[in-house]
Amino acid sequence: MQCPDGIMNTNRSTALIVEDDPKLQNAMSAQLREMGLHVLVANHYDAAVCHLLVGEPHVICIDVGLPNKSGYELCEHIRGSLRFVGLPILMTSDHGDAGDMAYAERAGANAFLHKPFSMRQLAHCIESLLEVSRLPPPELTRPSQSARVAIRRSQDSGRAYRALCGVGLATY
Repeated sequence: MQCPDGIMNTNRSTALIVEDDPKLQNAMSAQLREMGLHVLVANHYDAAVCHLLVGEPHVICIDVGLPNKSGYELCEHIRGSLRFVGLPILMTSDHGDAGDMAYAERAGANAFLHKPFSMRQLAHCIESLLEVSRLPPPELTRPSQSARVAIRRSQDSGRAYRALCGVGLATY
């Protein structure tokens, strides 16, 4: 698989949409562009990983039901890297029972959006995630190096990040 050259240099925030339904991917892309975001798209796990290898988006939207590897696996992969520990992740799914949401939270997602959803709901969720990510990190009682080591050693760095920042899984 050929990876893209990189995330374009832009003053705008960048969103990565990982969605295998072309119609929904197009609608989500149009909405996020309308919000002023630079949008990258991927329709499966490997394409998303390629985008992450060459750049760092400001927010990522991941469909749970991707071909080959699931969105949960992609979320866990992202949270396994200290580089992306603060990256806001929105999971989307046709399913939305308590077990699905708990799995998304364990995988490291910050928010969960049930399908079908409106583009207004998507916009609200993305705006909220970007606002939280722009806040200064909370003061820690330990030196920042100790916090980085604790997160790196954590089996679930997404949960560790949310605990440090005082945020849980938001559902929309």
